[in-house]
Amino acid sequence: MVIDSHIRIPKSRIGVLIGKKGETKSDIESITQVSILVNSEDGSVIIKSTPNTTDPTLVLKARDIVKAIGKGFSAEKALYLLDDDIFLETIELGGTKSNIKRIKSRIIGEKGKTRNIIESSTDAHVSVFGNQVTLIGNLEEINNAKEAILQLIQGSRHSTVYRYLEQIRFQSKQRPLRIWKEPPLEED
Repeated sequence: MVIDSHIRIPKSRIGVLIGKKGETKSDIESITQVSILVNSEDGSVIIKSTPNTTDPTLVLKARDIVKAIGKGFSAEKALYLLDDDIFLETIELGGTKSNIKRIKSRIIGEKGKTRNIIESSTDAHVSVFGNQVTLIGNLEEINNAKEAILQLIQGSRHSTVYRYLEQIRFQSKQRPLRIWKEPPLEED
């Protein structure tokens, strides 16, 4: 049985999907055991299982990888989606063109500062492309990054969002310490 998935990516991202001399597309096909057909004219992509496809979920993983590349991620970051615990989530930015531009500027920050702080604090990967913000990470990473981004969209001050992210970073560093902490001694 052939399993397939059809998606469309921006024409400007087709070169990234195909890669130099077709290497990126070939790598994705090899790793996921699927066939990827790209229409450069309209940006449509068909991902099909092959006789070598041992796991039907690989078609869906390949679809998510292609989708991530279409949403502005590098192929290297998109390949994180091969992990069963890593997901892709997109936040739509609504409003007028000028409002979307302002929100994107708030999320990216000067010289990418805010996006870098979000990524380093949450360990999620963030892409701001078109009218969307897309995240790659595990559920906790995505939820933490999404909360920071939603705060920025709603107009929170950057300092408020940075404090939230600092708390997230502090909590994530404390978690491993709790595992090794000795239990309190019981009194007789």
